[in-house]
Amino acid sequence: MGTHAFTHGRGGGNRHGPAPASPAPARHGRASHAAGARLPVQATHAVAPHYPCQPLPTPNGPAPYRFDLSLLLDAADVSRITDAGVLVFHTVGDTGDERGRQMDFVSAMMTEDHDAADAAHAPAFFYHLGDVVYFAGDIGDYGECFYETYSNYPALIVAIPGNHDCQPDDPREGPVDPNKVPLDGFVQNFMSKDPSRLGSLKTNSSRTQMDLPNVYWTFTTPFATIIGLFSNVGEIEAEIHPDQIAWFRGELNAADPDLALIVAIHHPPFSGDTEHSGSSVAEQVLFESFAATGRYPHLILSGHIHNYQRFTVRQARDGANFAVPCVVAGAGGYTGLSRLNKVAGAYPAVPFAVSDTLTLEQYNQDDFGFLRLEVGKTAITGTYLSAPYAAAATPKPSATDRFTIDLAARTVSTG
Repeated sequence: MGTHAFTHGRGGGNRHGPAPASPAPARHGRASHAAGARLPVQATHAVAPHYPCQPLPTPNGPAPYRFDLSLLLDAADVSRITDAGVLVFHTVGDTGDERGRQMDFVSAMMTEDHDAADAAHAPAFFYHLGDVVYFAGDIGDYGECFYETYSNYPALIVAIPGNHDCQPDDPREGPVDPNKVPLDGFVQNFMSKDPSRLGSLKTNSSRTQMDLPNVYWTFTTPFATIIGLFSNVGEIEAEIHPDQIAWFRGELNAADPDLALIVAIHHPPFSGDTEHSGSSVAEQVLFESFAATGRYPHLILSGHIHNYQRFTVRQARDGANFAVPCVVAGAGGYTGLSRLNKVAGAYPAVPFAVSDTLTLEQYNQDDFGFLRLEVGKTAITGTYLSAPYAAAATPKPSATDRFTIDLAARTVSTG
């Protein structure tokens, strides 16, 4: 481990009655970016198992549920980021599948990427995009599937929950725990009242629990505002409570206009895969909220789909067009990778025009990997690092996608 690691903040946290589900919001004349798609990117059918929308846990304190980087790292580390002019972090979802060791494989690559970085480019944290523990977010699985997996990973980890993090026990798979409540594993480990508490006593990890304010929350940093949404338990469609939509619009309005704006949601608005596909509800909630507030993010991050895909939405507003990149990064350790739909008998060649306003820019359906983001005052640079799974080795990953988002021009360039 290099001497530049963020070791000062959090000490051991480093290496060592349900509300009703929201109805689909009215489009108010807004056409979906998936309309007329030449590649299926939104689900048209239900997939079993189906669970009713789950109630949300009690937040840690009052709205607006914000968590600043200074609560994660100490002042010296935050100053180092500010002085360097760049915030670097890792992000990926869909990790804790105990059936295989792919999650450990990705964690090892992330650890080596962190330790190989110079002081100015060491990732400050890992932002997890949901499905931390499969298949039902059980408290008892966090030791093996989270703390042991990341026992050597140097940075702190924050998260939004995925559908499997709040999934009820399935009686077809064994006895149902009568004491289980939705999201209890996520709450214990990411919404702890005591962030000095060790997360696991069964492993060699000395990582402590995290005290995030809610299952949906805003992360404020010197270079980016990251608004994380919770999209509930659906296997295909996002389900978002009306009060969360109101909160989301308030946070869009409140976000510092001089910083990069990133939105994270587990269910992606678009995905060309054959297993889940994208969520039309996610697209509706996101893009109608953007239109209502006039605040469009520079980047949308999602997991849920077990591969990597990067789309560009060409959004029109006030007579001008600008880009909204939508990235799916869900190859973080679920044992089976998802395949894309074929077009005319072959996987799409990129860039592929999905519709008049939506383009699939790049994808990787063969390898496990993670996304490294570097956020500065003028641009976001993303690098997707991946490698074929190897059971007994940690190969040097390849950069299978690189892109740069110009924050002022709102354009995206590849390479």
